[in-house]
Amino acid sequence: MTRIFLIRHGETEWNASGRLQGNSNVQLSMVGLHQARLLAMHAPFHTVDAIYSSDLIRAKATADILAARFNLKVQQVPELREASFGDWEGQSIKTLVEESPDDFEKFFTAPELCKPPHGETFADCQTRVVNAVRKIVAENEDNNRVIIVSHGAAIRLLLCAALGMPIHKMWAIAQFNMALNVLRVDDGSVTVEMMNSTMHLYSF
Repeated sequence: MTRIFLIRHGETEWNASGRLQGNSNVQLSMVGLHQARLLAMHAPFHTVDAIYSSDLIRAKATADILAARFNLKVQQVPELREASFGDWEGQSIKTLVEESPDDFEKFFTAPELCKPPHGETFADCQTRVVNAVRKIVAENEDNNRVIIVSHGAAIRLLLCAALGMPIHKMWAIAQFNMALNVLRVDDGSVTVEMMNSTMHLYSF
């Protein structure tokens, strides 16, 4: 059995201003760094065997703070990256709604049909992330507790796969910055034990 602590990275300035990040390499804000430290200090788990993260700096910086708490090295996995939003990256949702209403409308209303210009589909992102997590689980057959730090849409898509939900419903899953999700994997069978917990940010 492997228990996965699936964590969204801390806040960035682009998160705060409502800009799409995708594969853009945006750093954590001071708020995001503080959020990561709060989880490291008040994590609802006391031992971890391995830590993996996307290679994007906001995920890696979050994972580094957790790794220091548990005296582990972060293993970077590019396949855990956020969905690529192509030409939409760096633009605000408000701007995209105003300037590309027909194309961008699918982002929230029909994500299974959405493909940003020069970006990737959510289905492609889901396949990439699910395969990466399967590989991580296979590498940790003897480990009980694994941290994976990834991104908002990527985590939603992974949870959709675990729950048997269609991509169409991905935005029905809340996923705040520094949210903690817990998955248990038993012989390939996945149970979602917790989603979108941010208690560690507000209880202390």
